[in-house]
Amino acid sequence: MIVHVHGQPVTLTPETIAATRQWFIDNCRACIAEAREYVATGGKSGTRVNDLDRYVAWREESIAYFEAGKGDRGLAFVQRAVALQTGECVPLLAPPTTQAHA
Repeated sequence: MIVHVHGQPVTLTPETIAATRQWFIDNCRACIAEAREYVATGGKSGTRVNDLDRYVAWREESIAYFEAGKGDRGLAFVQRAVALQTGECVPLLAPPTTQAHA
């Protein structure tokens, strides 16, 4: 996949795309685990959500979404992929002229 970072093409490799999908899937699973931890510990640790069952279902839908490659063109996905591949987290929406502040 070719994306443009400040007008310059960056070719994201299949390995980078797979790693980025996995990052988002792992993030969803970690969010589910944190929400379940909150319930299991009586609120002593983890993250509180209003409706655990609905939250888990939503995060599981997100996992399926990323597994199917449906998120590959999203801004967050592209930014994470560029960061994984290049080691740089660049602001994709900022014009190039705002980048060079020395």
